[in-house]
Amino acid sequence: MLHGYLIMKLFRDAVLRLAPRCALLFLCIAAFSQPAASRTGQDQPSPAQFRVVRVLCGSKGELHGNEYIMQEPKTVFHVPDDHQIVISFEWQGPPGSHHAVGNWRSPDGKIALTSDFDLNAQGTRYIGTWTLAIPASITPGLWALEVEVDGKSAGTQTFQIVSTQTPPAPTTPPPPSAAQVYQRAASATAFITSLDENGGPITRGLGFLIDKGLVLTAFQAIDGASSLRLEFADGSRIAVADVLAWNREQDWALLAVPSEKEQPLTRAAPDSWKVGDLCYLITSQGQGSRTIQTVNITGFQATRLTGQRLEISSPGAEGWLGAPLLDISGNLIGVLSGGLAGLGSRRMGSWANYMDPGGSGATMNPTVLPLSAIPSRPASQQPVAFSALAARGVLTVPLVLNPQAATGTLCDGFQQFNGQAIVPTHPANEFSRKQGTFGVVITWGPSEKIKSTAQLRIFDADNNAIVQTRPTNIKLQPRVTMYSAWKIPLGSLRPGIYRIDLLLGDKPEWRSFFRLVD
Repeated sequence: MLHGYLIMKLFRDAVLRLAPRCALLFLCIAAFSQPAASRTGQDQPSPAQFRVVRVLCGSKGELHGNEYIMQEPKTVFHVPDDHQIVISFEWQGPPGSHHAVGNWRSPDGKIALTSDFDLNAQGTRYIGTWTLAIPASITPGLWALEVEVDGKSAGTQTFQIVSTQTPPAPTTPPPPSAAQVYQRAASATAFITSLDENGGPITRGLGFLIDKGLVLTAFQAIDGASSLRLEFADGSRIAVADVLAWNREQDWALLAVPSEKEQPLTRAAPDSWKVGDLCYLITSQGQGSRTIQTVNITGFQATRLTGQRLEISSPGAEGWLGAPLLDISGNLIGVLSGGLAGLGSRRMGSWANYMDPGGSGATMNPTVLPLSAIPSRPASQQPVAFSALAARGVLTVPLVLNPQAATGTLCDGFQQFNGQAIVPTHPANEFSRKQGTFGVVITWGPSEKIKSTAQLRIFDADNNAIVQTRPTNIKLQPRVTMYSAWKIPLGSLRPGIYRIDLLLGDKPEWRSFFRLVD
């Protein structure tokens, strides 16, 4: 018996989805036996026809005599555990010279690599073996080795490649530093000074650009104003006499400014925050400075009027209504606001003297209205002048510049001493309807002689006067302390938060807030 072997090694650069510069090794072996002279013409296969006798697939094998032995047979290969694929075909075919081609077809159906070689043999039995080195970047899926001899199909073997590699963790860039966040955000913020009809300051707050030509602030920062003065970080000042959109209960307002101002803040994705997150608040320590402070989201709260709000740890600068809250990457979450209608009209730059109506005398904690709660500006909406808002009762009338009332106290009741001094008993900011009444005690410290009337008015959250006392005559003398006291019935009021104003004549001298429960 005549035996012969043809061994060919072909090295090709990987192409298409295979890794660059990764060599694939094809080892092709042809073995032949049974000389043509030992067979009759009727027994010989028809010319150029190769019949597959056997196909072996695995990761390791070798030729023993006339047989190819697959030592590690498999048709599923795992990357990176397996390093090569070995496929061996055994055919019956005519003797002579033949041309063999092997096409490696990838999972997308395209031919990734091709190898070809010539066979010259006198026998009718052939063994051809291909070896594919597996690169780490090979495409997982169902592959195939398709073989042709003399241009006709001579067998196909499929195999599967499965990637067991752990994909590399996505590289997330580190968040910007506090200094970088401050640098981006400070230029987008503006101090907002609300001015009365004479141009005198009422209070100050903050606002910030959320879009080209659009500043967001707290409604409290503009309540009671006849106009506004905006001061940006570059030193520019802008006068604003109208409001584009607003909501008293949710405590926000949108102002139109020239569109060539600094870049607006980048918005955070809705609901991308959670309790415990570290955040930044751009506020101020006064004197025109901007500061960045670290706070945490400590909880959520929601009411029928205000919707969902975020509770944050104390920023240490409670007075800056309208300040932006930013996430750790400097993206805008929402606006710091108060939620008590009329709070910003008391001619004060701080909340410190206001009592939380439900907090047993504690100062009011700031909350944040998420940006997603504020509707987008309609293209056709026109600004409304402050004067028009005041005429419609939307704005709270600011307190007078030089009040004659020194102090005011809400209480359960009061007592009179020596026929003059009136002392409140059980001061409080929360009352029950079951009490029937609550008391208000005013201490007057006049600086001028005045003959007028005194009156109390109670307002709801929409700035509607719903209760008022009868005007009482009052005569004030400079530097002479006087007292006034009222008992207010509660039966007509529903549970909620209310504002109470003291009027001297028709001008508000003093105001406070209280909560009423059943």
